[in-house]
Amino acid sequence: MEEVLNVNYWKEVRNEFHKILENLSGIVLLTHNSIEFPEIVDIIEQIKPDKQLTILYLSLIRTYDYMDLVLSSRQLNNKRFVFIDCPSSYAFTSDDDTNECMYRKMPNNLQSMIDLIRQGVDKANPDIVIIDPITQFINFTRPTGTDLNNLYNFLKSLRDSINVFQDTFILLYDTKMNIMQQLPKLSTDLILKVEVIKGTPPWKD
Repeated sequence: MEEVLNVNYWKEVRNEFHKILENLSGIVLLTHNSIEFPEIVDIIEQIKPDKQLTILYLSLIRTYDYMDLVLSSRQLNNKRFVFIDCPSSYAFTSDDDTNECMYRKMPNNLQSMIDLIRQGVDKANPDIVIIDPITQFINFTRPTGTDLNNLYNFLKSLRDSINVFQDTFILLYDTKMNIMQQLPKLSTDLILKVEVIKGTPPWKD
């Protein structure tokens, strides 16, 4: 017989979303259904829109060349990006670093990701740190006790790192392949869920 493992409550916040982003801070888990980088940029644009922000973007799945191409078509006058590009580490090394991008090997666990974040913080002194994604390091469908313990230690390290400059950490989590059952409610300040529905509009059929 199946038992109830957990109950998650969601609230539709379409009309409040921009207000939430205007004052975003703390550790934020942003779950999504495999949204693309341009859609992530749309969200970033709404974060504290009146402030000049430096964003450290740790990418585990997208290359700097691709993300830079996307940003080149946008006007983000008050957002400065510094990337840590892990997918391109097969072709580039730290010797190829620029002011806008650091090339580093893919982290193999959450602790090595903390080390990467510290390197990026030392370089960029960012206001916001974004990790895209943490999906391969934690599965919220059926996480083991070890998985959850590692995640909580990781989140504690992030929280210990929060200061007056780096006051916001955004963790992207792709839910398309997994149903979320266990959520780190006590270790995060906010959990947001974004769904992008794609298809042909009925009037174009």
